[in-house]
Amino acid sequence: DALESAMKHGLWGHALLLASKMDSRTHARVMTRFANSLPINDPLQTVYQLMSGRMPAASTCCGDEKWGDWRPHLAMVLSNLTSNVDLESRTIATMGDTLASKGLLDAAHFCYLMAQVGFGVYTRKTTKLVLIGSNHSLPFFKFATNEAIQRTEAYEYAQSLGTQPGCLPNFQVFKFIYACRLAEMGLAAQAFHYCEVISRTVLKDPHYYSPVLIGQLIQMSSQLRLFDPQIKEKPEQESFIEPSWLVRLRHVDGQIK
Repeated sequence: DALESAMKHGLWGHALLLASKMDSRTHARVMTRFANSLPINDPLQTVYQLMSGRMPAASTCCGDEKWGDWRPHLAMVLSNLTSNVDLESRTIATMGDTLASKGLLDAAHFCYLMAQVGFGVYTRKTTKLVLIGSNHSLPFFKFATNEAIQRTEAYEYAQSLGTQPGCLPNFQVFKFIYACRLAEMGLAAQAFHYCEVISRTVLKDPHYYSPVLIGQLIQMSSQLRLFDPQIKEKPEQESFIEPSWLVRLRHVDGQIK
């Protein structure tokens, strides 16, 4: 008949149209044959597998030459999100794990960001993501490069522009390290500004942060505050008054101790 002929000759548009006018069993059979006719590495397969409630094969096979580019598969998942958020997140995170196992670190980290995997800590090697584009299995100073910190800071800033801005608590210590490096390079005003930004973030939820970080923030800020350009605009007697955020940080530090 017409339906069988359309399927036999690969005229799937016609076949699906005809099947839509028939009973649900026939329509399901045509859909199955259409899906099975696609190559296993076709991004459409990824969508169909996801919609059927299964984790797509692409999530564990991407990164191989025979699978081609991983990005169309990820794009298919992201552009066809359903109510099954858990499956979609696991699919994308697993895709990241697969890419990471094949040395494709940047690709893996992109997947983790799309899956909204949280930023972890350097000392926990099971963590998936600490700094964007940097491998936390490396020695610390090879891992915590300025470039990796800058990339992650750019992501943090982009997140702050969203409708539900949030901070990255585990990232603040790396921003403090970056501030210390700026100070060592003689960029005291910039380093002080970093201390202020970090301090304001810490003050939102102090219990997230190590007392050691808070103490070092206070020490560094106290040493650098006279390099603040705004100090020069104030009368001399006011130059000894600490900024309100530093006073509040000292108060938090006192409560912790």
